[in-house]
Amino acid sequence: MRGCLVALVVSSVVITACASAPAASPTPSVAGTQAASATPAAPKDKVTLTGINSTELNLPTLVAIAKDFFGSENIELGEFVIGSSGTLRQAMIAKQYEFGLYAFVHIPIARLAGSPFKAVIELHDQEFFGLIVRSQLKDQVKTVKDLKGRKIGYTTPGSGSWALGNVYLKKAGLDPDKDVELVSLGGDNAVFYTALQSGRVDAIVSFEPIAQKVLADNVGVFLLDPYQPGQAKEWTGSDKAAALFLVTREDVIQAKPDLVKRMANVQKKGLDFIRASTASAIADAILASPKAAEQFQGLDKALVVKVIDHIKTGFGTGCISKAGFDAEMKIALDYKLTSGAITFEQFADTSVAGVC
Repeated sequence: MRGCLVALVVSSVVITACASAPAASPTPSVAGTQAASATPAAPKDKVTLTGINSTELNLPTLVAIAKDFFGSENIELGEFVIGSSGTLRQAMIAKQYEFGLYAFVHIPIARLAGSPFKAVIELHDQEFFGLIVRSQLKDQVKTVKDLKGRKIGYTTPGSGSWALGNVYLKKAGLDPDKDVELVSLGGDNAVFYTALQSGRVDAIVSFEPIAQKVLADNVGVFLLDPYQPGQAKEWTGSDKAAALFLVTREDVIQAKPDLVKRMANVQKKGLDFIRASTASAIADAILASPKAAEQFQGLDKALVVKVIDHIKTGFGTGCISKAGFDAEMKIALDYKLTSGAITFEQFADTSVAGVC
């Protein structure tokens, strides 16, 4: 035959009237190929994370938000709740939240209250709370002992700032209940700033970014900076300490072990980025993300870089330090920050981050 009849497509089967011509294979559409080969993605686990507005505590999380490390672990960060740590600890004890960022002292306090908190990854391995006195008093208050009779601001009772404030005062020979007035300022850094600026308090138990902000504006000066060589050892007995953690409860670990592992992996990726990057590069990444940049609202990039530079040495690999735990537990017992001791095994689940 000179010509072949046009192929007819009937029920997706190609029929040709030209018996001698080879049958053509059907060409599936791109959409059809994708539909056939695509495996439905597992739905993301939506989580809420709690913390206070402390850069030392939150920097790995802010990096993780900016770099979408949550998404890479198939997690959606539904809400990052910032508040006072004592209040958030009680909410996590009541099972309103499953994950939180906390200072060391919260874990023994919760466990001794009957709630089995567990650290799953260490976020900061240097004690970071300092003392800043308002600038008008810098010639009168030159040592911690000079705070006698003064008002000292901190976040809330049972918080990390409360704990280290007590340590510093007692170490200087002062009785926090009699020799000073401790003023609870809650978890809002703006309140810390205005309290110091207005003279409502004479000093604050400081952390970042509020420390660099009051220093830059000449509202206050450091009385004790734990990042200065020798200061942490002098005031806490150790250069290194198990200071900050991602924390959950034992019931969450038992019910959702894979999610706990992925949440720890998010923080690990954040720590890796921090250790591998300059303070300027970290600031650029965070400030480029509207959600992450919220915690530095009102601060320009230069000040954010100063904040990160000040604390960068405290970020490790995520492993949980037994020696750091021992140092912190000794502080808690020596200064009666907790009603008793807990063991390292009670304190941490090291199955993800390991021990260092």
